[in-house]
Amino acid sequence: MKPTRFVTILFVLFFTQMAYAQYPSVTFFGGANAASMSFRQGDAYTEIEDSYKTLFGMNIGVLYDYVLKKDRSQELSVESGIIFDSKGFNLDVQTDVLTLKNTTTMYYMDVPLYLKYIYRFRSLNKIYFGAGPYVGLGLFGNSNITFQSGSAEQSSNSEPVWGSDEAEDDFKRLDYGVTGKIGFLMDGGFNIALSYDYGLPNVAYLDEIEEYKHRVIRLSLGYTIKFED
Repeated sequence: MKPTRFVTILFVLFFTQMAYAQYPSVTFFGGANAASMSFRQGDAYTEIEDSYKTLFGMNIGVLYDYVLKKDRSQELSVESGIIFDSKGFNLDVQTDVLTLKNTTTMYYMDVPLYLKYIYRFRSLNKIYFGAGPYVGLGLFGNSNITFQSGSAEQSSNSEPVWGSDEAEDDFKRLDYGVTGKIGFLMDGGFNIALSYDYGLPNVAYLDEIEEYKHRVIRLSLGYTIKFED
C-alpha cells in the first residue's frame, strides 16, 4: 500500500472517530528540536556514519485532542494537528588532508496522529503517553557547506532541490514514519511534552547506495484549552 493512501485511510478513521468523541481540547505549543539523519552508505559500516551530528532547531504547532473514552481517573483519546518544524543534519568530516562541514536545515509541515492514554491524578493534573504514525511534507531549506583542503577554503550557501526527479533533485518532499510522545498536563492548562519521530523512507536521491532517514527529538511547551469538561 502506498504511504499517501495509508495516511488517507488513517485520517478518515480519525475524523470518523471525532463524531463519537467528547471533551475536545486544543493545544498551542512551541519548542526545540534535536534532529539528525540516520545515514548509511552501502551494507558495510564506515566512519562517515559517525560524522553526522545533531542539528538543533525549532517547532511550533497546534494539536486537537478528542476523548474517546473516559472514567474517573483514565482517558483514551486521539490527537492530531499540524507541526511546523526543522529537520536535517550537521556533517563534520575531518581528516589529515581535508575538512568538510555541511549544515543542512529542512523545514517540514508534519501531521501526526496519536492514540493517547491519559492518567488523571486527584490534583486533576494529567500524565499521558501517545503513539502513532506521522506524515510530513518538505517546504524549504538551506545548506551551508565549507570545504577546506590545505590552505584553500571554499564555502557555499544553497537551497536543497526538492522533487521526484532522481537525476535533478536532492531530496524527496514526502516523509513519514512512527512517532511517540510522553507529556504532563497541569490542570491550569500548562502542557509539556517530549516526542520522538522515527522516519521510515529514504528521503534523498544523492546516491543509489546512500540512505538518509529523519530522526527528530522534539521538546515542546504549550497551553491547552478545554472546550468543555
